[in-house]
Amino acid sequence: MSITNFDIVQANVFLGAGLVTQGNVYYVKPYSGNDGNDGKSPQSAFKTLVHAQLVATADQNDIVYLMSESNTAANTTDYQSSALVWAKDGVHLIGVGSNPFIGQRARIAQTSTVKTIEDLFTVSADNCIISGIEIFQGVATGTQTAGRAMVVSGQRNRIVNCQISGIGDSSFDDSGARSLAVTGSENYFKDCYIGLDTLIRATAVAEVTIGDVARTIFDGCFFNTYTSLSTFKMVTYSAPDRFVLFKNCVINAIQNITSAVAPTGALAAATSVNGQIILINSPVVGFADVSTADDSRILVSGTGNGTLVGLGLAGTVDVA
Repeated sequence: MSITNFDIVQANVFLGAGLVTQGNVYYVKPYSGNDGNDGKSPQSAFKTLVHAQLVATADQNDIVYLMSESNTAANTTDYQSSALVWAKDGVHLIGVGSNPFIGQRARIAQTSTVKTIEDLFTVSADNCIISGIEIFQGVATGTQTAGRAMVVSGQRNRIVNCQISGIGDSSFDDSGARSLAVTGSENYFKDCYIGLDTLIRATAVAEVTIGDVARTIFDGCFFNTYTSLSTFKMVTYSAPDRFVLFKNCVINAIQNITSAVAPTGALAAATSVNGQIILINSPVVGFADVSTADDSRILVSGTGNGTLVGLGLAGTVDVA
């Protein structure tokens, strides 16, 4: 079946683009689809993202639509029996549904009988748009160690309106577990919900980790967690390069529920940063401070909680 003008218009609406893709458009329905179909229309949709990526062609802006078919997990989720790796450059993944901020329901999760997946969804490709997808990791009695819901190891990807939630069962709550790990450079996260407030982090030490990579941007994202550890950090990093930017974000540790504490600092010490950690209009809520100790590499501009040095609405200051 050939791609119609309607397909092209729909593709550009979801991509927010003004250009027509030169690639193919594929559809995935995890409940009613079939990998024996051609995947080129909603009526002949594939069943799995694994198969859709197998037939997609890199670097021609192919688009894969993951289509929810109701509001229940069974009808909206592509369940993984092994780690899902999005590995073809320039192949975009778009969730089709109501796309609320939380609970997108075009969903990637692991099947309940598979207990060992470490990294549920890895974007190792470059130049991809991932939009309107919920990534949820957590099954009962998991036996993995250091499980991470999403790893972005490729470069120059745009992650838009996604929910990225790890540690969704107490068996995933270990020190190396994360909702998100960013190990590739120049990735942009827009309007994403990152973290989870339904399961306490009693052993995990952070929600997000950023590696030795350059120019990571979070724009309009809501970071959310629930912890009983005073030493818990929302974001840790080793030696990020140039900058990590939080613009119009909220960094929140839930309070007033059982065992919740206000950790001493939301961000890890930035002593190895080859540049700066910058927060612009990004309040820190439910933590005692932005950073536990005075840190000239962490700069706050506009609104922000914590004890600040010389705070002015038009100024940029380091944190104390």
